[in-house]
Amino acid sequence: MGKFKSLTLRQKIGYIRDYYTIHIIVAIVAVAAVGWTLNHYIFNPPPRTFINISFYGQFVSEGLRITLAENLTNSLVEEDANYIVVVENFFTSGDMQFDMAMSQRMVAMASARELDILIIAPGAADNFLEAGFAQDLSNMLSMDEMAQLSNIAYFPYFSNLATQFSGDFDGWTMIVMSNSGRDVAVRSFLDYTLLFFD
Repeated sequence: MGKFKSLTLRQKIGYIRDYYTIHIIVAIVAVAAVGWTLNHYIFNPPPRTFINISFYGQFVSEGLRITLAENLTNSLVEEDANYIVVVENFFTSGDMQFDMAMSQRMVAMASARELDILIIAPGAADNFLEAGFAQDLSNMLSMDEMAQLSNIAYFPYFSNLATQFSGDFDGWTMIVMSNSGRDVAVRSFLDYTLLFFD
């Protein structure tokens, strides 16, 4: 140690560089990793999914999906909660590779219980109902509420949305995914969009 003290400043820097470069790099990387981890998981965690609403079978513009996601997040999520409503779109384009990738992504999300509500284009709902993807809503809703279920085009929320959709939702079917684990969020969504009884 006495030898180190006797070195000039330039020699001390050279000595540290020669013998401790790897240690310094490892320390910097470790501090950066700890800082990123604390920031990502404690101080500024990314928002989590409150509920996922996905359109299936027909293209829905990104603008409409963003508007819908923002509106539902503002309406359904408490201000201090770090959650957002996610709105996806699964559609076919005629390109076999694209369609296959889209189908695989949807199946993966459904398997991971990341899809809660599917709003399905006319003619495409039967496959989901036959495969058992649809939840029996009588477990969640009263008989009075069940009696109000019909074509979603007749509900004010969706009929107002139709003007931005450049068409209407006549014939579209909404199902709650049978493996959805977000019952409270699903119920909030149904109450807000379909105007069920309190």
